[in-house]
Amino acid sequence: MKYRLIATDIDGTLLDDFGMLPENTYAAAAYLEEKGIKLVLCTGRPLLGVLKIYDALKLTSPVVTNNGAMVYLGKDGPLIYSETMSIEDGLNVIKLNDILQCTVCMWHNGVLYVSEFNKYAYDYAAITGITPLLLNTIDLRKCKNGPTKFVFIDTLEKITSIKDMAARLAPSTVTAVTTRPYFLEFFSSSISKATALSKLSEALNIGREQMIAAGDGFNDIDMLDYAGFAVVAGNADEGVKKHADMIACSNNDGVIAYIVDNLIKKS
Repeated sequence: MKYRLIATDIDGTLLDDFGMLPENTYAAAAYLEEKGIKLVLCTGRPLLGVLKIYDALKLTSPVVTNNGAMVYLGKDGPLIYSETMSIEDGLNVIKLNDILQCTVCMWHNGVLYVSEFNKYAYDYAAITGITPLLLNTIDLRKCKNGPTKFVFIDTLEKITSIKDMAARLAPSTVTAVTTRPYFLEFFSSSISKATALSKLSEALNIGREQMIAAGDGFNDIDMLDYAGFAVVAGNADEGVKKHADMIACSNNDGVIAYIVDNLIKKS
């Protein structure tokens, strides 16, 4: 099979445990670029939280952000797909925090809002590269569209203890999933990384059987199942590994280089 696109998650897959690109990733990305194989960053991050990585790897490929809510054909656009949750669902997710009691981060029209300025909010803002505003400065009821997504942040123990309850209590049209051990994300159930890949398939005339997906998290499963070949990072949860066609090395050892050496160069 001649693969034409590799969609990779960023945190826990492309980046190592320190949030850095493994050294062998640069050469692997250059090899893919030379062969005309698109390396698509497919992440829960917003676009601004992706650009530094995109530029470091000298990519020219599409970008999928916010867990599939936004699909760009390149870092400068055009934006070919965008989806948000409803205003009503957004208000209900905010109210849900009366029970869950976490730090709330909300994305709306590219702006990051946080329920309070604390360590969790500042750390999340640092990851995204966005300076946040307070959540109480926006009234969703006066907006034309709802939020892109929410990220509830707390300790590992707290997020682990509330994630099942959050999924039960969330509106039926909203998905609740942990994307990092201490991140609980809420977004429209119509959004997924698989949907984003289907939009790219249409736009680029690339069949799903010509796609490789690489990930490590539960929010990557739909993408892994959609692509023609699924690669799961060695550091992933066993529940995610069940969806793999190939188990790669740990994210610390360069998952993209592993794919190039063990799949692309041998196909």
